Amino acid sequence: MENAEISLISGVFESDDARDLLLGLINQKIQYHQLKNFSQQERYGTVDNQSTSRIKELAQARLNVEEYTKLATSLGCTLSVHARISIQLLPPAGVM
Repeated sequence: MENAEISLISGVFESDDARDLLLGLINQKIQYHQLKNFSQQERYGTVDNQSTSRIKELAQARLNVEEYTKLATSLGCTLSVHARISIQLLPPAGVM
């Protein structure tokens, strides 16, 4: 099936700007998974294990970004940040 590639972030940023940009994305993803987990708990009385796991991963990513941008600030460095999204159409379940 067809793939799509999207350049989400591409540029050189001051450390504070990179921090704000990356933490904004990470925090948005954390909120998405928190809402998804809450919805599953309300509807089915069960935890969404995938979302719970992803929240933990994203929380660690948030700490890594904070640490890395602090290092960049202390060294007086700018940061080159690039993020691409790859999207692939998959056939419906059970269809080959």
